[in-house]
Amino acid sequence: MKYVYPARIVYAAGDVKNADALLTEQTLQIGLREKNLTSIDGKASIILDYGKELSGGARILAFESAGNNALRLRFGESVSETCAELGEKNAGNDHSNRDFKAELRAYSDMTFGQTGFRFLRIDTEEGARMRLKSIVAAADIDEREELGSFECDDELVNEIWRTAAYTLRLCMKNGYFWDGVKRDRLVWIGDLYPEFRAAHCLFGDVPETKNCLTFAREENPLPEWVVGMPAYSLWWLTILHDEYLFGGDVGYVKAQLPYIRGLVKQISGCVGEDGVTAYPSDFIDWPSRWAQGDPEEKKEELLSGMNFLTRIAVKKAKNLLAAAGESGAECDDILLRLHKNPCPVRLQKQIAALGAWAGAFVDKEVILRGGERGLSTFMSYPVLTAMAEYGGAACALDAMKKYYGGMLALGATTFWEDFDTAWAENAFGIDEMRKDGKRDIHGDFGKECYKGFRHSLCHGWSAGVIPFLAETVLGVKIEEVGCARVTVRPRLGGLKRVKGTLPTPRGTLTVEHVLRQDGTVHTAVDSPEGVIVRILR
Repeated sequence: MKYVYPARIVYAAGDVKNADALLTEQTLQIGLREKNLTSIDGKASIILDYGKELSGGARILAFESAGNNALRLRFGESVSETCAELGEKNAGNDHSNRDFKAELRAYSDMTFGQTGFRFLRIDTEEGARMRLKSIVAAADIDEREELGSFECDDELVNEIWRTAAYTLRLCMKNGYFWDGVKRDRLVWIGDLYPEFRAAHCLFGDVPETKNCLTFAREENPLPEWVVGMPAYSLWWLTILHDEYLFGGDVGYVKAQLPYIRGLVKQISGCVGEDGVTAYPSDFIDWPSRWAQGDPEEKKEELLSGMNFLTRIAVKKAKNLLAAAGESGAECDDILLRLHKNPCPVRLQKQIAALGAWAGAFVDKEVILRGGERGLSTFMSYPVLTAMAEYGGAACALDAMKKYYGGMLALGATTFWEDFDTAWAENAFGIDEMRKDGKRDIHGDFGKECYKGFRHSLCHGWSAGVIPFLAETVLGVKIEEVGCARVTVRPRLGGLKRVKGTLPTPRGTLTVEHVLRQDGTVHTAVDSPEGVIVRILR
């Protein structure tokens, strides 16, 4: 457990004296002769800012608590969330209690709460008399060493990498990947592809990946789809394949064979002779979801997305079967049918990006149109990769900086479940009190199941920007199982210097690119024994 002191007092009202004492590091043990105390008398409020998003609760060291010793604690990922009443703009206690009442005692040292937060508001009632020594965040943060790194001559790009890495770190919990630390403290396997790929780049082969794969398979035995969603079963196959490609554990693949065979057969039954999929439900991401009243073209594009995702998953299933010495004939038959469908995409860049990943012909204008507009944090990895492929790395980096940088400009210290750059217009940041005439970036936006304060501001799937930077800008791509062979193809996109390290099962790979005055790129590689590196230009 790590204890974090508040970085500032955001707000105080009522009879609150010596509030700055809470910012002072003191011995975290209550004593009988404490002198540097914050006093709160009667009905009062105080909001603390711990400087960055955390996962955990609040440890309160109280010297005195007399009279009415009840207090209300409201944890928030934004200042405005701490000021909301339950039910206001969707503020709630979903998946973790973040708004509740407690009682203090004299000479006490108690910890309250287990949620995701950066801010804490405490309200006392009439008759309260409290003398507090410290209110520190009791932060549950994964402390494993980051073996992967990325550094370039653009500090905003560096900050985006660091923030994405910190976001992922918070969402690695109890041996599993969680979607978020406030809400969705669950294993949503279909959401985890960006997380586990980012984990490969930062930490190497982590146990969370196999734990999540096993958990999802055991919780959803065939013929069930993973959490009732065919797309999530397709992502299960994709994650298993890429985990094998990185780590090379063929024994784990073989242990999944009955499930792989059964799932491939189930997929086959959902692909028509014309290549049109007929799954019980279709889902790529929230922005592309079709709802009653939406244009029919959007519904058609969602089916194109399911076709593309099925192509990706079935190709990878074929590779997994081959690795285990099994025939992939059924996979070939599915792919033959899928390719009969031309899958037109004219509206949505995330669907077009999946098409690019699937090897389909896509209109580059769809991918490049609007730059950062139309991005989602979940699909940032494929979309930015496709933007770099079709429009150049500079185009993709510009979109990334505007999109992820837009969150940072609004006070983000972790990246969010979703973001639209249009939301930032006339909006106040997450670290500010409510402002008349301005929109609340947290409480006034969101969609679907994440409207208002239910919106998670620390969501692991946003970390897809890490594999994008590692694969596309640093240019490192795994070509052979176990990272036995990799290619390095730098695409600096206007950057002058890029250096990074990436863990492999054989050791850490170090790559550095420097742009020369004549426009050529000098590349230096330090590879561990057993990793063959081919540099592409």
